[in-house]
Amino acid sequence: MASRRRRRTRRQSGGGQSSAAAKSSRASNGAKGKQREQRKGRQGNQQKGGLGRGFWLYMIAVMALFIPLNLYCLNQASPPGPGEETDQQAATILNSVNDPHEPYATDPPTSGPHVTQLAAHGYRTDTLVDEIQVANLSRGFVIVHFKDAGLEAEMRQLAAEFEGHDVIVQPDAGLPAETAVALTAWGRIERLDAYDKGRIYNFVRNYAGLGQSPAASVGAGGG
Repeated sequence: MASRRRRRTRRQSGGGQSSAAAKSSRASNGAKGKQREQRKGRQGNQQKGGLGRGFWLYMIAVMALFIPLNLYCLNQASPPGPGEETDQQAATILNSVNDPHEPYATDPPTSGPHVTQLAAHGYRTDTLVDEIQVANLSRGFVIVHFKDAGLEAEMRQLAAEFEGHDVIVQPDAGLPAETAVALTAWGRIERLDAYDKGRIYNFVRNYAGLGQSPAASVGAGGG
């Protein structure tokens, strides 16, 4: 009997030690697990922070590359028209070409006060007064001015080719000495130092028939 009690006591003692060891092992494993989770959490936060910085750097690089490219494509898709843009003056309606008004900003004029009278398209042997020129420009006409009488044959041919279109071809002794041909449309002017049929056609194709914005008109009366 004593022998059985000693064996039972040893087993109980051994079991207690095993249970304590198991508990200790589980506690150690639990602590290690928490440490691993904490390390993973720190690593995850570091990775998230790294991805965020990388994303914004990537977006900045993309914007720096594509914004100039988009602007270039837009300019190529709709390049500026020929000639020089001029300051648009108020389109005051005059009762007569003799009504006083502010001076025109350009010579030949490209906008400003004008009468309601319009000149017919085609070739002219005289020079229209400014107030009628501007009236035609406001209705979408292009006027081709030439200084040298030696260009008359080319200009008559040009007018014939534009027959039926909103184009007037006229001599203009008032052009500066360095200007052989001047092209005017509403708010646009192009000066040529020599006859250039290609540039004239390009100007006409871009502006003939466009007219001015109705909002530019002002009620009748002198300036």
